[in-house]
Amino acid sequence: MFVTRGFDWDGAGSRNMQIGNAVLRRLGFAARLTAPRATGYMTSVEQRANIYHLVSQVLAYGVEGDLLEIGTFTGQTATLIARVVAEEGQGQRVHVYDSFGPAFGDPNPKDSLERNFHSAGVALPDIHQGLFNDTIPSQLPDKISFANVDIGFGGRDRTAKEQCDVLYHVFEHVYPRLSRGATCALSDYWSPELHTNEVHEDYGVSLACQRFFADKPERVSVLYSGSFTQGYFRKQ
Repeated sequence: MFVTRGFDWDGAGSRNMQIGNAVLRRLGFAARLTAPRATGYMTSVEQRANIYHLVSQVLAYGVEGDLLEIGTFTGQTATLIARVVAEEGQGQRVHVYDSFGPAFGDPNPKDSLERNFHSAGVALPDIHQGLFNDTIPSQLPDKISFANVDIGFGGRDRTAKEQCDVLYHVFEHVYPRLSRGATCALSDYWSPELHTNEVHEDYGVSLACQRFFADKPERVSVLYSGSFTQGYFRKQ
């Protein structure tokens, strides 16, 4: 319930699902059918559960540094990170980075982020508005214990190479600031080993990881995240 409280659940599902649920309701069953993708907007329940455990872990082990979300949009995941820090942390700061330009039907994502934090009952994070080339590395904290990198281009207006270049820039400056034992979660991480029949629309995330970690001791691991894709690595 901690993970799903305030979660942006989707609608009633398909027509057949609605009929099935009507039958279950009439028969007196409490169980209901839900679509695999109807677990929230932008993130799945599984992704949020992963974030919860990864954040809790770095806090429990006393890993030094602040916590970041790079690519935060309206802060749906950032509010979860902030709530974990508020309940289990020791005053660490939460930082969010985004251009906050209009997207996905939201004309002002920054205002939406502030409303979401207010609704969640947690203090606003340090908000870094602008292009990543302008805010990173100049506005990064010196030490980082956790980072959630969610820079999805959606494969629509930009190429995988452009996405790869942006991710590489982020890795290049975040990685040296990660404390030993720090964790970095990666949204839209597409693993060729697990997705052999298709190329994910956010393939640039994988390209950036292959390029950046070629000479690093860390390796990206895949996390189960429902109908989404997600990976992580831990700084050695």
